[in-house]
Amino acid sequence: MTTIGHVFIPLDRAHDGISPMGADRSRFESLPIPLAVWEAFEARLSDRLSELSEGVIDRNQEFRFEAAHVHAMIAVIEAEALTVAPELRDWLTSLAALARRAADRHVGVAFVVS
Repeated sequence: MTTIGHVFIPLDRAHDGISPMGADRSRFESLPIPLAVWEAFEARLSDRLSELSEGVIDRNQEFRFEAAHVHAMIAVIEAEALTVAPELRDWLTSLAALARRAADRHVGVAFVVS
């Protein structure tokens, strides 16, 4: 599986809003972004999610969803997961679970895509 990035959530509120780099990654939980699902994710969800994100939903970008928008992000992801191919559905289910943990911690969700 070729990975083109990761989705990160901080383990605590003290690290919310910080970009996970190098050794700082130990302060974050992450989900790999497989190349095989990225294009489908971008095509299906970027328009619906862009109004909730800080930054451009695009490859070679970093974008994030502030804590206040995480519940709305989860709703969009779960609704879309009902009608997508199984590979994307499985990844979206994992993404929604990660985002729910972020909501429980009152932190944002950051995508780092290269």
